[in-house]
Amino acid sequence: MAVLSYTCRNCGSALRFNAGTQDWTCEFCGSVFVEEELTATEPPTAVEDGSPQGQPGVPEAGVAGAAGETAGEAVLDEETFNAQIRSYSCPGCGAEIITDQNTAATFCLYCHNPAILPHQLSGVNKPAKVIPFAYPRKEVVDIFLKWCKKKPLLPNSFTSRHTVDKLTGIYIPYWLFDCSVSGKMRASARTIRSWVSGNTRYTETKTYDVYREIAADFKGVPADGSKRADDQLMETIEPYDFKGIRPFAMPYLAGYQAEKYDVDSEAAFTRVKERVKQYTENLIRNTIMGYSSVTVSSSEVLFNNSRVEYALLPVWLLTFHYEGKSYFFAMNGQTGKVAGKLPVCRGKVVRYFAAITTALYLVMLLGGMLL
Repeated sequence: MAVLSYTCRNCGSALRFNAGTQDWTCEFCGSVFVEEELTATEPPTAVEDGSPQGQPGVPEAGVAGAAGETAGEAVLDEETFNAQIRSYSCPGCGAEIITDQNTAATFCLYCHNPAILPHQLSGVNKPAKVIPFAYPRKEVVDIFLKWCKKKPLLPNSFTSRHTVDKLTGIYIPYWLFDCSVSGKMRASARTIRSWVSGNTRYTETKTYDVYREIAADFKGVPADGSKRADDQLMETIEPYDFKGIRPFAMPYLAGYQAEKYDVDSEAAFTRVKERVKQYTENLIRNTIMGYSSVTVSSSEVLFNNSRVEYALLPVWLLTFHYEGKSYFFAMNGQTGKVAGKLPVCRGKVVRYFAAITTALYLVMLLGGMLL
């Protein structure tokens, strides 16, 4: 199976997609290429992998695919290992590149040459659309460090160079759903009016039966198609601006990691239906206004039709292991929206509250002396 690498036609250096300039600028000679030049003319460098018939190789210590391995993962038996691990030859230096069965683009850990695995994105696995990265790595590192400065209880190792080096730009597989729905809601509503006449207070309560119907169209509702991606985290860094979506082309993957989906569209649609149903019910409920209280008695949301597209969306991702637990930092690679599940240093917590307690004690002591 071939490994693709896009190279500069002037000096032969590997090309990476430049998120800052939205083109392919050679880092060595400064030549600039656009998508049409890379896809419509000569094909990129292709190197067949070194294993016969794509036979999986044996990974070296510390080498992993797009998401890597954690210390808590169980050791795979040989049959499972051979089914999940793939090895390829780097087009740049010939070193062995180790990935799992879901990796579609990666890079060589020795020469950092981008490597695209086209067979992972062909046939039914081929995406229809892609949103390119808009933030280059340097800007992402600055945003990450600035964000961490606002979190004083983070362990120091979370912002160490070793940790920052793990920030990875990865294209996450997504299913984008267009849905047409109709919704119905019944509710009991009350208006309460109170007034005083003479020495008597009167209260008037009126009860109404309320009925609402709605028809709505939803475009591009996303659901990630990766089992390894944390669904809640991926939803937190939404939304994406779909004005920037483009037809899929392999060169956008150069210099980044990418995965193919391992959650099919049918399974992803289950999550989408819940999101759309909740949003539709909120839309209907927000039309019931002008009452003192509203109690919903029943609601129904029907999906009339739906359409799905497969796309790759950009995410900057960092996984951090601390005291036996995994923590995450994620940034939307197009909009810059960030989210994370962060560790807390217990030593800093103790010192922080000790400082507060000491300060309060001194304030009270001085206050007592002045009285």
